[in-house]
Amino acid sequence: MNLEELKQLVKPLMPPSAADAWPPAPWVWWLVGGLAALVLLVVFIRWYRRTHVRRYAYAELEAIQARYQQSQDAARYLYEVNLLLRRIAVRNFSRAKVAALTGEDWLEFLDWSRGRKRGDDPGFMEGSGKILAWGAYKAQPESFEVERLQKLVRAWIRRQT
Repeated sequence: MNLEELKQLVKPLMPPSAADAWPPAPWVWWLVGGLAALVLLVVFIRWYRRTHVRRYAYAELEAIQARYQQSQDAARYLYEVNLLLRRIAVRNFSRAKVAALTGEDWLEFLDWSRGRKRGDDPGFMEGSGKILAWGAYKAQPESFEVERLQKLVRAWIRRQT
């Protein structure tokens, strides 16, 4: 061996280069993906539970309208819509506060719980919802617009659930 080759063996060792932070190791990707999936799952479950009553109420409202379209029984339609509204109100507010309300008091409560008025319908006291006060208790309720009432009730359900 010659002297030059020996000098090369004695050279100081080079420190290793710093490890790159990017791209991370595959297990880091799996961990981040798993956490993101878990967060999305929790958000979905919370949304699903929160909107369960709303979906049920919308389906029930559509079924009530379908029965009305078949039978054209306005008193039954108004009774069923009123009952649906009352069930949701009792669920969200105390039974003592809601169960005894009738007539104008019931309409005032519906307007109050609806919040500020939206859209072109003035609400339950003055708009298409006024028929709910006594319409279900008459043999032949006065005429009313089913579509406007459906829209108003749907907006109230949206606000409550």
